[in-house]
Amino acid sequence: MSYTCYYCNQVSEQAHSITIYDKDGVEDRLELLCDSCYEDWLLELKG
Repeated sequence: MSYTCYYCNQVSEQAHSITIYDKDGVEDRLELLCDSCYEDWLLELKG
């Protein structure tokens, strides 16, 4: 199965699923990220 990255639209055989919450802490949506975008997302969380 192929996945398309939410941010860069790269097609990949594997993806990382992340949950995005709204400002009230309610689940807003799921996003699929490729390895590169997932790594960038993790680094952004670490600050």
